[in-house]
Amino acid sequence: MQQSEILSLAERLISAYYSADLEYLLGQLTQGESPSVKLLVKMELNRIMTPCYKSVDLRGRVNGECREYEIEGITHWLDDVAFNAYHKSIRKYGSYTEGVWEALNNTRNNFRVMQQRGTPQKEVDTKSSFFDADPIKLGYDLKRLENRMRISTQIEIHLANKQQVVHGLSVDLSTSGARFKVPSFFDYKLGEIITVRFVELFKEYEISGLDAQIEYRILAVDESYDNDAIKFLRVLRLSETDAIDRVIAESLSNNRKKATHDNQDKIIRARTRAYEHAYLKHSCSLPLFFSGNELKIALITENNLPLWQYWHDERNQQALGTLFSEQRMATLTKPGIHDSNNVLYAFKHEYKDKTLFFSMMMPEAKPDERKLFWHIGAKRDSWKVFRLWMFELSTDERRALASHSEELSQRSRNLTHFGILQEISDLQSAHDYLFVDKPDLSSKAINPFCHPRKVHGMPMGVYFDARSRRKEPRYHFRTPLTLIDSEGKRYSGFTVDMSKRGLSVIVEEPISMKVQDKITIDFDELKLYDKDLPLDSVPYQLIRLSPEGRRVQLMLEETSSTMKIIAFFNSVIEHNRDKLLQKPEILPSLELLESLHNILLDKMVSSPIFVDKSTRNLRPKVIGVNYPLPRHIEFLAKLGQENKISLEPIFKGHTNTLLANPMKRIDGVEPQFNELYISILKFGNRVKSIETRLLNEFESTQQRIEFIRNAQNMGEIFVLRIASAPIFDAFTTLLRQDLDELAQISMPNATALEKEITALAGYGEIVDVTDEVIMRLQLN
Repeated sequence: MQQSEILSLAERLISAYYSADLEYLLGQLTQGESPSVKLLVKMELNRIMTPCYKSVDLRGRVNGECREYEIEGITHWLDDVAFNAYHKSIRKYGSYTEGVWEALNNTRNNFRVMQQRGTPQKEVDTKSSFFDADPIKLGYDLKRLENRMRISTQIEIHLANKQQVVHGLSVDLSTSGARFKVPSFFDYKLGEIITVRFVELFKEYEISGLDAQIEYRILAVDESYDNDAIKFLRVLRLSETDAIDRVIAESLSNNRKKATHDNQDKIIRARTRAYEHAYLKHSCSLPLFFSGNELKIALITENNLPLWQYWHDERNQQALGTLFSEQRMATLTKPGIHDSNNVLYAFKHEYKDKTLFFSMMMPEAKPDERKLFWHIGAKRDSWKVFRLWMFELSTDERRALASHSEELSQRSRNLTHFGILQEISDLQSAHDYLFVDKPDLSSKAINPFCHPRKVHGMPMGVYFDARSRRKEPRYHFRTPLTLIDSEGKRYSGFTVDMSKRGLSVIVEEPISMKVQDKITIDFDELKLYDKDLPLDSVPYQLIRLSPEGRRVQLMLEETSSTMKIIAFFNSVIEHNRDKLLQKPEILPSLELLESLHNILLDKMVSSPIFVDKSTRNLRPKVIGVNYPLPRHIEFLAKLGQENKISLEPIFKGHTNTLLANPMKRIDGVEPQFNELYISILKFGNRVKSIETRLLNEFESTQQRIEFIRNAQNMGEIFVLRIASAPIFDAFTTLLRQDLDELAQISMPNATALEKEITALAGYGEIVDVTDEVIMRLQLN
């Protein structure tokens, strides 16, 4: 019998080593073999089960960082993989034996073992790390009510059954909680109460009570995405003790240490908040606030403006209020449900110069009605698919928003829910919805999903920045005029306010027109001031018409023939500065923006990417995350190096389509969206290959279906919707304020952060649309 077979037999007998049946089992396993085989197996078993007192020092011998541990009186230098292997082996062998010692010296990342197996040592590949992005946890505010110290020290944890002892490390400590790094071998349960001894801290500080067992409750178990040998426990202290407070106080015993600690927190917080501000300013989703069934506020950003404008009719009046009917809101906001989400299909239909909106939520229709809706809607240019997220506002969030009710025209007084309207498909993939058979139903079957024409509610659109969007100031100004429509019909009225190129008018009789229609204005009085100008026939364009048809907003067409008229209005304004009152623009206060900032970041439904151009080529620099990571981001995290998230499967080979072209700084450019298909073929748990394709890289729908099915059968499929847009100015009013505060602490750090944010050239957003793609292609 070969040596490997003898070792295998000995391994199988380890669990029975101390039992009375050992001899019987040994005889059964070696039955038919020569007596020498039985002897060799028993000798090997005795050897690996012999108690061991040797220290293990893996410094310089493994691909990992080693740390000193004192376990059962013996000092070891172990990395995370060996530390996890220690616990596994102790469970297997029962105590620290020669077998445990060998297991620690033969871990998978040991340089000697890797060389024997022909595994190349991991080296940083500058080409593959080009797309590695630094993860920043958005919403993680370091402005805490208590000090938190980053103390890496050995601890001893007793799990709930009191029989399992786990050796781990503290990552940081605070008065009320802590974060521990522990081996992944054990099963940690949420809510479980554990007892902890700070064995190393007691030796260092000798504080009474620190050697006692302190109870904690496990609040969260976080994976380590780049090291499967460890996990992180976030815990809340239950025991009444001041020992940890005294450790923190002693660590910050002198003013210099305390100042350094506080300033470091502020520097980290300032950088995190800088990216939070940039995310909220450029998000492609539309945040919404509700009071019961009524939409009250919508937050407008640089990139969700097309989504906000989509829900406006031919009068430029919003139809979002009718999107959230009483029945629909009842489904989304059931009592006791903190959050929910649903898919919403929508399109627009032009009928007698009027824009009609149709929308259908997944549970609202039978399968045949939904397929008919797909066939009618997906053939139109206005076809869109959304995912609507709904969250119940907490008591504190409601109170914070209610405090700004004066500023928001009383709209935030009784807010109850927060929603996010997220676009997940559009005309680019509309043909997928025609893939199903068209049901034998009359087109009238979708009439119940048509929105009423009556405007429901008047939600306020608030930009997430206290910066003026007006191109020129407006002034209160009243003068009589006559409005002449395209058919020559005349309407008497007067101006409400004006600017050089704009006009707000009230007419005596309702008019029936639509946005971008041409209108001529006859200024009854102003034309007497300058008879050389054609002030009796000034061409304007309709910008907005009120629901009742009497309030009209107009824009003067800037042409060579109207330049003198624009100059005339400018002179009227300049010569009457002391008489004309400027119409104030309602801008959100910094306090309101701060309240909105905290609510939004707690409810992220996409992963923002920030692209910089500090090198010759655009590269993803930072990705915003929230833990636990979504499955697709978790997969990318496992591919990354040095705690970074690899975006190589997304951008490699697609930099022109996803980065260079859509992020050119062209005025008026809108975000571009692309569907990316990622096929992950696996052998067991090991990734064998990764293949990515954009939607337009498939020759046919059938080829795409086969791509998805192969991935489902052999591993995993992700379909991601990637948004790409340029960043013209990443700075917000809140960020400027944060930089001013940081400059008072550290001018070099404030300058470095300002330079880092200034270098941002593009913004991207990742949304997982796998379920929707599988649904529309009927692959579920």
